[in-house]
Amino acid sequence: MSAIEDTTAMFIVTGSDDNYAAGVMVLIASAAFHNPDARFAVLDMGIGPENRARIDALADRLGVSIDRVEVARDAFDHIAVARSHLTRSTYLRLLIPDLFPAEDRAIYMDCDMVVMDDLSLLARVDLGDAVVAAVPCPSPDPVEVAATGHVIGSYVNAGLLVMNLPVWRREGVAARCLELLSDPERPLLSEDQSAINIAAHGRILPLEARFNTYSDPGSYKQAADFPDAPAVVHYVVNNKPWILPTSLGAIWQFHARRIADLMPPRRQLPLRRRLSLLNRDRKMYLGVAMRRRKYRMRRWMLAHMNGTVARAYLARAKARASAMDQAGSLA
Repeated sequence: MSAIEDTTAMFIVTGSDDNYAAGVMVLIASAAFHNPDARFAVLDMGIGPENRARIDALADRLGVSIDRVEVARDAFDHIAVARSHLTRSTYLRLLIPDLFPAEDRAIYMDCDMVVMDDLSLLARVDLGDAVVAAVPCPSPDPVEVAATGHVIGSYVNAGLLVMNLPVWRREGVAARCLELLSDPERPLLSEDQSAINIAAHGRILPLEARFNTYSDPGSYKQAADFPDAPAVVHYVVNNKPWILPTSLGAIWQFHARRIADLMPPRRQLPLRRRLSLLNRDRKMYLGVAMRRRKYRMRRWMLAHMNGTVARAYLARAKARASAMDQAGSLA
């Protein structure tokens, strides 16, 4: 059966260098928690030996398939990265069509995500002739949107992509993206995300916002914009829960604790970043005190995320984990 017809064939791919190994571990653990029949692949662009061993041990612990595929560290040396929080490993998703020639569909997920629900809809959704299915970005840069020929609402975030691999291969979509990224006359502020938006223009199937919910409260201008039942949380930009406390971080930490003995050591937050966070909090307190609408909404969104959303999820997840652990002890 194809991945479209058989939900047990769900194929999830992520990629990383050594800096994001903790994210890879928790992404897979959380996805398997809710989707135990999923298969996984990790595109390894410089993951160190210790973290490779951790990923291999995670497969045994969870009883899932994790295919780790090594990619040369210099594979994208000819392409620059404009955004400071990214490394060249962001381009790994463009290799998926050629690295997995037997697959018709892949669910690519950034390794700074955590799964909160069943993802089988992504394995069943009818792609037709679409290049990808993805979630429209809730807070895109208007300049970048215009540069890609999109409008706000059609420009998608590339953190989660349901990739129609036969179309990618037949039409050379990855090569087109690399061509765009190599063009000095057309700099792209959001690198391959914007390249994918250009190459797939008019053939992107929009997904519900719940499949790529941003952890940044500033991404949502009003309460109604935040998804009712997030299925995937995306810790965008510098909000990485394996480095510092962040909104919706309790969900990530829940899954990290379940595999705590396998996790990499926690990284020390640089002084510069700590000072930046203090300044951010100071601006928040001053903004709220001055009754500025933007900051009041952000404070409300933080309370909603870390209160209503996180508490409800953790209650369900703890009950599910207890049942799973009990079933395992009885087996």
